[in-house]
Amino acid sequence: MKNRRVLFTLMLCMLLLALPLYGCGKGTNTAASNTQATEQPSAPPAEPATYTIVDQLGRTVEIPKKAERIVALQHHTLDIMLELHAQGKLVGVLSDWESLLGGYVADVYPGIKDLPTPGKISELNVEAVASLKPDVVFVSNQVPKESLTQLEQLGIPVVGITLYVADKEQASTIHPDLVNPDEAYTEGLKQAIQLIGQITGTEDKAAELWDYVVSNRAIVSKHLSEVPEQDRIKVYMANEDMFTYGTGKYVGVAMAKAGAHNVAETIKGYKQVNLEQVAKWNPEVIFVQSRYASVLDEIRSDKAWSEIDAVKNNKLIIAPDYTKPWGNPTPESMALGEIWLAKTLYPDAFKDVDLNAMVQHFYQTFYGIDFKE
Repeated sequence: MKNRRVLFTLMLCMLLLALPLYGCGKGTNTAASNTQATEQPSAPPAEPATYTIVDQLGRTVEIPKKAERIVALQHHTLDIMLELHAQGKLVGVLSDWESLLGGYVADVYPGIKDLPTPGKISELNVEAVASLKPDVVFVSNQVPKESLTQLEQLGIPVVGITLYVADKEQASTIHPDLVNPDEAYTEGLKQAIQLIGQITGTEDKAAELWDYVVSNRAIVSKHLSEVPEQDRIKVYMANEDMFTYGTGKYVGVAMAKAGAHNVAETIKGYKQVNLEQVAKWNPEVIFVQSRYASVLDEIRSDKAWSEIDAVKNNKLIIAPDYTKPWGNPTPESMALGEIWLAKTLYPDAFKDVDLNAMVQHFYQTFYGIDFKE
């Protein structure tokens, strides 16, 4: 009996000791619940106001998330901005836009005539640019490095556009030595379109523009499969003062894409040649850019050219405006210029291609106007 009382007493003590612990545990849970109930939901982290890109000069640049004020001092960049319908963000442009691009620019964007012009493709006025309070300034690789440094010191983001991909040394030159020009210019134009689209907030239109280039190039490639390699035509691009394009410039890429053989491929870059060299090359066709149309008159009137096959057979052709300057690629030169060149050289292989309709579609879609020669 005594043992039973002792056991009962021990069990009662253990129960009494456990009750405060249970109460404490319950009280702790209640306090935690109350704390959670009074806590406010944390605010989402603020979106960064800037982001970084690597431009085509190999420079890392911090860009405002919303770039609303843009100065374009590189003509191809200006052109691409028009094609992406981003001209409303322009607050300044290069002064020689008309001579480098053409009068159609004012048809696409009449307001360009009233915009400040704080520089050219190869120079700029730092104070004039800064006075426009730009969010971003687009420049070429011809602008002096000191000017870029001065703008950077003022906190103005500067983005270099070259339209080709190369290392820093070659990206800073006008006539780069490119190992694979086709790849360098193709990837370079794609990168330029994407960069400009990202900075101007027109990524969807940029993707549409590049897709158009790719699809038109596929048309050229498909139709050229009908032209045997031995039938490819020898061509020469005549510029002012006997200058022409050799290996390393986009014109050589365009000719190859169009199934032509550039007789000047033995020279590098943009060089001056002589008539004796051209006579030895003996091109079957001579092309001249529309901006140098007077060169064809000089060739026709100079008897020294008369024995060259292209002259004897009157195969002297002016490239239409929409093919654009051939030194560097543009969306038009890749999407329309290459197919024009191929169709001109091999009309039978491209007889089902309605180039006029393609040109109008491009201009209406990307410029918002009809093309007029």
